[in-house]
Amino acid sequence: MGTSDVLAHYTGEALAERILEAARAAGVHPLTPAALAPADQFHMGGLRATRELARLAGIGPGDRVLDLGCGLGGPARVLAAEFGCEVTGVDLSPEFVRSAAVLTEACGLGERVAFRVADATALPFADASFDVVFSQHVVMNIADRRAFWSEAYRVLRPGGRFAFFDVIRGPNPAEPAYPLPWARDPSISFLLDAAATRALLEEVGFDIEAWNQPAPPAGRPDTTSPFSLRAVMGAGMEQRVANLAACMADGRLGLLQGVCRRPA
Repeated sequence: MGTSDVLAHYTGEALAERILEAARAAGVHPLTPAALAPADQFHMGGLRATRELARLAGIGPGDRVLDLGCGLGGPARVLAAEFGCEVTGVDLSPEFVRSAAVLTEACGLGERVAFRVADATALPFADASFDVVFSQHVVMNIADRRAFWSEAYRVLRPGGRFAFFDVIRGPNPAEPAYPLPWARDPSISFLLDAAATRALLEEVGFDIEAWNQPAPPAGRPDTTSPFSLRAVMGAGMEQRVANLAACMADGRLGLLQGVCRRPA
């Protein structure tokens, strides 16, 4: 299984248009990054988690940020609108990237946020291009974790920060229940525990500055409304979210949030 299988999992047509129509039907006005959050923040904790990670990383005006595995661009838009930085988002899915650009223009942020189709393990950027690399709930689909983190390290300037929020293996050794939001079966799910994650990040060269294993958010995201993640992933999202909640509750899965620095 390779990147083509991961790409096949994240398929869909006219995703931006579906989200915009659902937003209109729900009476969402004006269109802002925060207002679109129910449908474009594709990670646990949603908008709150994006803001929390940005604050932890110290993101601010003037920062050049790479959103690695940007999805539909929800976090990138929030970073630009609320934290004053310039953001480049990359994703493997051409439809996600196209829709991210459409939604960004609809929010009036086209001059501050840009998107490109790219493989996160072979980025099309020069060394030391960014002040911050930002990533949420992406590595579960990355088999070559060392390549992913090495590329994040390479494109950071010396002293730059890598901020991440990931799903990891928990202390319960039982296998997770599938389907999950990022995988219908184990063939495209690549999970490490916290210790293995830290060891690899340090081997790549990062200094660990923040390391948190937060409890899962209370409650579950709405996956029944048309203006929700259902607009992107379809009706099967309810079962995926239920399985994720069960695996978090019994320790098969956990959460890891951190900030690492490339030494100056």
